[in-house]
Amino acid sequence: MTLSRRLFLHAGLMTGATLAVSPSAFANGEMPPWHVGYATAPAKGFGPAPMRLVSGKAPAGLAGTLYRNGPAHFQHGDAYATHWFDGDGMVQRISIADGKAVHTGRYVDTPKRRLEMAAGKFLAPGFGTVGDPSYPVSSSNDVNPGNISVMMSGGELLALWEAGTPYRLDPVTLETKGLKEFRSDLKGMPFLAHPKRDPDGRIWNLALNGRTAGIYNINPDGSVASFGMVDIGVASYIHDWAMTDRKLIILVQPWIQTRTRPPFIDGFEWKPEEGMKYLIVDKDDLTKTRWAQGPARAFYHTGAAWEESDGTIRLDAAFYPEPVLGSGGGAQEIRGKLSGYDRPSKLTMVTIARSGDAKLTETDIAGDFPQVDPRRHGLSRKLTAMVTGSVKDQPGGSALALQDWSTGKAQVYDFGSHYIVEEHLFIPKPGGSSEKDSWLIGPAINTRAGRTEVWAFEAASIADGPVAVWQADYAWPLGFHGTWSGA
Repeated sequence: MTLSRRLFLHAGLMTGATLAVSPSAFANGEMPPWHVGYATAPAKGFGPAPMRLVSGKAPAGLAGTLYRNGPAHFQHGDAYATHWFDGDGMVQRISIADGKAVHTGRYVDTPKRRLEMAAGKFLAPGFGTVGDPSYPVSSSNDVNPGNISVMMSGGELLALWEAGTPYRLDPVTLETKGLKEFRSDLKGMPFLAHPKRDPDGRIWNLALNGRTAGIYNINPDGSVASFGMVDIGVASYIHDWAMTDRKLIILVQPWIQTRTRPPFIDGFEWKPEEGMKYLIVDKDDLTKTRWAQGPARAFYHTGAAWEESDGTIRLDAAFYPEPVLGSGGGAQEIRGKLSGYDRPSKLTMVTIARSGDAKLTETDIAGDFPQVDPRRHGLSRKLTAMVTGSVKDQPGGSALALQDWSTGKAQVYDFGSHYIVEEHLFIPKPGGSSEKDSWLIGPAINTRAGRTEVWAFEAASIADGPVAVWQADYAWPLGFHGTWSGA
């Protein structure tokens, strides 16, 4: 098969993700307390505004910036977005220094957002959205909301989406500076929202369209070392992937695209008889590949992978028995009602022998957003942190778990029934070397107070509770993913 770049980019136009319209579902205008996580943020954003230290003491040596990204615009008049994943992206910046935290939030200034704000309505087709037929689409960036994740590369802050180009942002003011062009011949090439960073700073990422995966190899200074393509067999829905120090592992789940008309997600069919396939690619030579087969699972997020001395690959992920958040995912929550999902994922270890298929070991931890120590990405490790817990009549997780794979035991801290917990990142301590020489830091919405808080834990003892909690005077919308930049 010849992997044509022209056909690759043409396919990318069919895989955008944005918004849609629906009449308001409320007769009395009242929203449950947890709805602050799904409410449209102010057009001008937030701050800069100081956060108050409401619990504990700021750890000595903790200094840097937590960046977060997620959808934040869900309503025009009485019309609501028809999928949570399709809200316009807003990047949150929480700067921590000298024991103080300051929050700033700004929308990613995309052409899609400008056109829709001017029109006062949703227009673009997308992930869960049919869109207005009159909306002009000449490339995937015409529907790019820049709303999934962020990364630092070569001193630049980039807002990431699935099927389009990253947006460059000022790392202090969060002003949008335009699209990122990694290389002139890669203009318009998609850039997945889950890049992987080697401990030496090198970044790897995928560009996905149909059965073709482009592979970025980016130097620590932000320049492109190489770009190649591999055939992944089918047009699988892939949001995340994994890598070791020597291999890339692309998880080809049996959620397979059978048509390309919007909304994007409606073009995928669940085919469990196909099972999960794992494509293992040599980093040094993309033509060296092999496949492993495993039982059918759906997933959004991996933790990370490593390769043992005998060639065995281990990777962890949050696996669902079947897809969730398909068509209409999160639309009820945007309107203040619960979707009633009853198909939780489980933190799962995948073991792939050097010449064998994949074997799964499930834990009892149900949840998502697994995270690992960035110093150990692609290397052998023990720990995975993940959002877990659930509360009746409230969406999202309410607890944080830390799984120790060496002992098979987990620590869990329950925030309480009036919290929605978001992804927590490992922040290495200055001078530390082990995984437990870290803090775990992330936001949580205090639904009783209607405010977002940032919690900091000792990774060695999260069950003891937070060492510090900062609280904003308001809540900002729930985000998806983030990154940490040291002082």
